[in-house]
Amino acid sequence: MSQFRIKRMQMAGISLGIFHKKNPWMAAWWSAALPGLGHLWMGEYFKGLILMTWESYVNLKANVNMAILYTFTGRFQAAQDVIDEGWALVYVSVFCFAIFDGYRMSVELNTLVDLERKQKKRQLKFTNYSIVGVNYLSHKNPWVAAGWSALFVGFGHIYNMKTVKGVILSLWLVTIIYLSHFPQAVIYTFTGRMEAIGNLLDYHWLMFFPSIYVFGIWDSYNDAVEMNKLFEEAFKQHLRRQFGDDSHLKR
Repeated sequence: MSQFRIKRMQMAGISLGIFHKKNPWMAAWWSAALPGLGHLWMGEYFKGLILMTWESYVNLKANVNMAILYTFTGRFQAAQDVIDEGWALVYVSVFCFAIFDGYRMSVELNTLVDLERKQKKRQLKFTNYSIVGVNYLSHKNPWVAAGWSALFVGFGHIYNMKTVKGVILSLWLVTIIYLSHFPQAVIYTFTGRMEAIGNLLDYHWLMFFPSIYVFGIWDSYNDAVEMNKLFEEAFKQHLRRQFGDDSHLKR
């Protein structure tokens, strides 16, 4: 039986989980941007993936993205014609649940974080070796993580040793850009074939792109910051065990 009631971290060969406080309103915000992103941010990968998949399916059936696009471009009658009211009601339930559950879960996890910090013994480890990979704590440059995510969403998370989250986001981005024909549109833009872009792009799928892209950059930066905090905390714990006090840590 583990001597740690609540663990500060969990390290596997292909991923790293860090238990730290999160802003409930930020969880709600990302859940509103795209249901499931708030849960991915909190480390609930399976639940987040299910919500993202379910939202995209219901969104497609209800034509929510196209209705939003028509509304923002002033084509209100087209928005009214394209929306499927039955599926739209289902979409509202998914949307509201994701926001509620993201906020609720963040509040409850923050309570557990407070309890974890009050434990006499805390689990902090530097490395994990397994047949599927090697993982370890180290200082990360948050801007490097953000830069790789800006180049391609998911790469920044892989840099941060969070391979599972990185793969989920990368596969989701590949799906979006493939179905929206975004790469071809970029090529047409740089080669001056602007008139062909309108008929090429699938705007329904393209509207998912901003949420995934911005989240990937922001989250990889945030993960790098939290990983650095964990590294410093683990290093200080190691020095305390070696030398028995904090005098060598004071400047």
